[in-house]
Amino acid sequence: MTIISLKNNLAKYLKLMQKTPELTSEFGFFPKSWLFPYESYELMNFMQEKKKPMTFIVKPTNSCQGKGIFLTKRVKDIPRDTVHLV
Repeated sequence: MTIISLKNNLAKYLKLMQKTPELTSEFGFFPKSWLFPYESYELMNFMQEKKKPMTFIVKPTNSCQGKGIFLTKRVKDIPRDTVHLV
């Protein structure tokens, strides 16, 4: 149970549940998320598909209590040396 208490693991497992056809409607509450830099290609594709720029919330996976959270509209603003949840 402690595995899903980490925000990056929670996002990973909820995304898996959304891909399961029988559970798609039950896990539709979870917004699109990407583990950066591992899923940077998918994030860039999503950003290019949208006509107008969107604001993304970026959270570092190794911090807590709101430390290191920021908003961005560009992928290049996200540091690549650590893992972030976008």
